[in-house]
Parts: sequence; C-alpha cells; structure tokens
Amino acid sequence: MADFLNKMVNWINIEPTVGLLMIITAIVLFGSGFQNYKETSSDFWTWLKKLLETSVGAIVAATLFVGLMWGFRIILNDNVASFYSTHGSLSDASRSSAFTIWGRPHEQIELTVNHSIEVEELEEQPRENPEDAPTYKTILVRKDVPQNSIVGFAGQVNMRLSEREKGYAFYSGYVLDVAFEYDILNDSNLTTDATFNFPLSYGQTLFENFVITMDGQDLSPKLRISSDVVTWTTKMKPHQESKIVITYSSRGMDYFYYQIPIQREIRNFVLTLEVDRLPVSLVNYPDGTITPTDIKPTKDNLGSILTWQLDRAITVAGMGISLLPPEQPGAQVLRVLVLSPYALTLLGAMLALTMIIWGMKVRFLDMSLLSAVYSMQFLLMAAISDYFFGFWGSLVIGASLTLFLSYLLFRRLPSRPMRWSIYGLIAFFTIIYPLSGLITELSQQNAFHALMQVGMILYITGLSLYVASLRKEQDIQAS
Repeated sequence: MADFLNKMVNWINIEPTVGLLMIITAIVLFGSGFQNYKETSSDFWTWLKKLLETSVGAIVAATLFVGLMWGFRIILNDNVASFYSTHGSLSDASRSSAFTIWGRPHEQIELTVNHSIEVEELEEQPRENPEDAPTYKTILVRKDVPQNSIVGFAGQVNMRLSEREKGYAFYSGYVLDVAFEYDILNDSNLTTDATFNFPLSYGQTLFENFVITMDGQDLSPKLRISSDVVTWTTKMKPHQESKIVITYSSRGMDYFYYQIPIQREIRNFVLTLEVDRLPVSLVNYPDGTITPTDIKPTKDNLGSILTWQLDRAITVAGMGISLLPPEQPGAQVLRVLVLSPYALTLLGAMLALTMIIWGMKVRFLDMSLLSAVYSMQFLLMAAISDYFFGFWGSLVIGASLTLFLSYLLFRRLPSRPMRWSIYGLIAFFTIIYPLSGLITELSQQNAFHALMQVGMILYITGLSLYVASLRKEQDIQAS
C-alpha cells in the first residue's frame, strides 16, 4: 500500500494536472455512489448494512476507474518505449560507436611556430681538487627566440553534409575539404630553426590527401606524425617570409571548430566556412565561439557561407558551426505517441465527469471499451506508420477508426446534447490534442497546455451550469 501511495505521489509531482484531475474524478465518482442513496428503514442494522454496501460500491467504482486508467497508461507507455527503441534511440553507446566509424566532432587547432637558435656557452667542468683552477668546455645550448611568426592567415573549409546511420538512429555527419594558408615571418636578425606543430583533430578516423607545402615545396619527407600532431623543423633566414599551405580531407560529426590556442596578436586573419545544405536561418554555433563577421547564403540558397575576419585582435575563442541533429525516423509519430498516456487519462477523467454532471451512471464496460478504442489509435500508428501511409496517413486511419467506434459506442445515449458533448471531447482528444505533439517550441507547448487546462475548467463549469439550468426548467414545467 505504501509503495502504491508513493507511486501516486510521484505521479502527481510529475504530472500535476493529470494527477489532480484523477483525484477529483475519483472523489466525484465516490460521492456519486451516494447520490441516490435513500434509507427509510428505522432499523439501525438495516440502515448500517445499506450504508456499508453503498460505501463499498462507491469505493469500488472509484478504484476501478483509477485502475482502468492506470492499466491503459501502462499499455501506451510500453507502446512508446517499443517504438522509441527502433526509431532514433540516441544512446551514448550508439553515438560512441558512430564516432569510431565516422569520426568525432572536428576540432582543428591552429598551427604554432617556435623559433630557436643554438649558441655556444662555456660550461665549467668537474674538478677533483677544489683548489685547482676551473676549466671550461664549450657546449651548444638551444635558446628560444620569442616572436609572433604568423602574420597572415587565409582558411577555406568546405563542408558537405552527410547524415550517418547507426543502429536505428541518424547523426549529423559531414565531409570536410580544408585548405589553410599561413604567412610566416622570421622577424629576428638571426637564422633560426623554426619548429612547426600542426595538431590533428583528436580521435579522427581518417585524413586523406594530407599535404603540407612551404613556399611551394612538398614537406612530406620532413614531416613527423605522432600523438595527433604533425611536426617539422626548417631553417629560416633573418626576416624570411614564407607561406605554409596545409590541405586535407576528413570527416566528422556534430560540429566543426577552429581555435587559436594561445593569446597573440592576430593579423590579417580570414577564415571562410561554406556548408552546402544548411540554410542561413538554421546556422548555429558550438559553445565558446565568436560569431562570424559575415554570413550569406550560397548561390543556390541551400547552404551558408560564414566568414571570420580579424586584424590586430587578441582572442582564444573558437570559430565554427554546430549542426542540427537530423530528424529521427518516425520522429513525428513518436512525439504524438509520447502524449498518448497523458491524453487517455485526461479523456477518461473528462468523460467520467461529463457523465456524472449529466446524471448518468459511469458504466465501466463503456469506459473500458472507449479506453481500448482510443489506445488502438496509437497502437495502430506505431504499427503501420513505417510501412503504409506515413505519419499523416496512419493518424487519419487511426483517428477515423476511433471516432467511428466511439460513435457506435455512445449513439444510444438518451440525451442528444449529452451525446454531442461526449463526441466533442472524443474528437478533441483524438484529433487536435495529438497534433499538439508536433509543436517543438517549449514556449508554444507550455502555452497550448495552459490554454487546454483553462478550456477544461471552462468546459466543466459551463456544462454544470447548463445542466443545472435544464433541470431547473424541467422542475418548473413539472410543477
């Protein structure tokens, strides 16, 4: 019992509207059990027996209603879980596996250049007798020559989007063609040994057509590659200007990021990033990036061209683009299915309250059949949306079948206004409410649910006033 109460409390905390409505409906159902209770017997034990029988019946009615809604919620929640497991289950394990196959997010760190020279120094030699005169040996010592060697940069990155599939999920993959041109200057009066370090994006699976040239000369024989870094050393004369060109093709997922790793004076910097199938309106950025200087569409208006221009600047913020995750298979269906347990509970509670207000006994066979018919709509969508008619077709077929069977279920109700109020509720929760799952903006979702809650309150209040006025008119006519 304690476990059941804890689950009820958790349910109310997670879904306060549904939980409160279910409690109110259960209380009203319990109270309605005493609506026609009359006992004229003067015998105490007969009166007590009748009261206990009525109380037990009321408790059973309220418990059956809550249990009925809870049972069908379990069915619909299981339907959601089963559909999600085969339609875009973006698990961490699946993403990690996709990284190992297609490549991680591409994070390119800028080339760094360190200048050094060898100078002769006298090194005192060890002496056996401290009183002996010191002796010295000439040795070569390497010393850094600090300077800001990168005086210009022009980068061109072409990104071709290529969605990748792993398991039942799709990920935002891409192919990169990269060309970086660095203008290098030895601004000292010394001939230096310039050591170049070009980091490779960590964990990438593939680099193709990787070529580095210096002043048009291929540096492949001088390159040393280890621990995701390409290094080489070359002599640079005093005030020598050279151009380093680095080109390669690679691939990755989720985002591209270029960063200047240390603070320095950035001069004549231009980075252009062109994405083939990402409209300007959908451009987004990774964390810690600066916005582009210019954004414009490609010639076919299907992609975007982002340009960063910096001069006499200092920053270690990155530059890049973040891709939107592709819509997963059955995403629209999944968003509708997620709402189904919530919708069923609301519909059941509103129908029970409607019947009680009209003075009709809540027949649990009808409620069970309606719950089954309503659940069938979402079970059918999950079953056929991949194979026949897609999202809209499965929605129309499921909703039509639910509405038709609901009509057959309640068409013999004696009061026409009561039938129309019940049909209106079923139509709303069969057609309009499921479509609210297509709303992706959180603010719009909150606004819709707030308006729906207001609408339910107005509906119950208005229906109660309307039924009360009808009964008053009937009493006047009868008298």
